[in-house]
Amino acid sequence: MTTVYWTAEARSRLKEIQDYIISQHAAKAAKEVVTTLLSRTRQLETVPLSGHKLLDYPNDHIREILQRPYRIIYRVTEQQVEILTVMHYRQLLPTTVKALAGHK
Repeated sequence: MTTVYWTAEARSRLKEIQDYIISQHAAKAAKEVVTTLLSRTRQLETVPLSGHKLLDYPNDHIREILQRPYRIIYRVTEQQVEILTVMHYRQLLPTTVKALAGHK
């Protein structure tokens, strides 16, 4: 079984999503969205390559799983799966993996 690790950037983005939904007066919906996103990543413990490759980053083993309207973007390493970020599917991907993972 592979370990799934949420990076600081990914945790921060998840919190931003939760806060935004709560600001729309939907605390129950915010909890449901966060729970769904977290549970969706659990499949990566047993099938880490189940997501789609991101062609924008061909040499970096970056993949995504979709949980509409969000994209969960992650990197597969020999030791673990690193959740790099969570973003709305309409947002443009940054040009580099460093920017994707929050390292400007």
